[in-house]
Amino acid sequence: MQELRRMLQMVKPYPKGMMPIPRPISGTAFFPGGTGLWQTESSRSRATSHRQVMILGHDFDSEAAYNRSFKRGDETSGPTWRNLLSLLREVGISPTECFFTNYFMGMRRGAISIGPSPASADLEFIERCGAFFIEQLKFIRPKLLLTLGTVVPRTIAFRSGDLSDWQTAKQFADLDRLGPVRLGVRFEGYRGRMNLVALTHPSIRGPNVLRRRFRSHRGHKAEIAMLKEAIRV
Repeated sequence: MQELRRMLQMVKPYPKGMMPIPRPISGTAFFPGGTGLWQTESSRSRATSHRQVMILGHDFDSEAAYNRSFKRGDETSGPTWRNLLSLLREVGISPTECFFTNYFMGMRRGAISIGPSPASADLEFIERCGAFFIEQLKFIRPKLLLTLGTVVPRTIAFRSGDLSDWQTAKQFADLDRLGPVRLGVRFEGYRGRMNLVALTHPSIRGPNVLRRRFRSHRGHKAEIAMLKEAIRV
């Protein structure tokens, strides 16, 4: 993923409260903190950048969390990865087929990683990260895009006419009412199409997933049904 990392120059300058990743984590970690690929001895040898599934989070993490992950050599401890991998396993998606990344590049200064990203207050940075998101799509060419949390769906909605009704969605109730599964979505500047599912962020999945609704399904079963629908089609 060195080519994609070199392209990070296009998002500079970083806004107040955000900073670039100084060195990538050697093992598994969301991009740009790491390669964004599931790092095992067998998967490291796969040269191709293409992945069937792109998983898109908010921003990488805090400076303090990055330092801990860098020393440990991977980012996979904690509820985000534990809950996400469990969900993928339940619907038959292998992590080796995924690219794990974020919309906002860089990481938060300090130790706080919850709440709105400092990047969300800088409209020019949002635009630059949006352009970089399109470059990520061109590089990875996913068939399925999974968004995490409520911020990412409405942020990427401004780059797709197929998602225009998501632009004002502030809660999962809004997304579930409008339709959390979208098929054949196109983004401006990218010629491919993909299916898209808006998922609860796995770091706080427990209390939030209970509110999800999809057709006759509720809670965890609703998100499983969303994923199966997108995969089936």
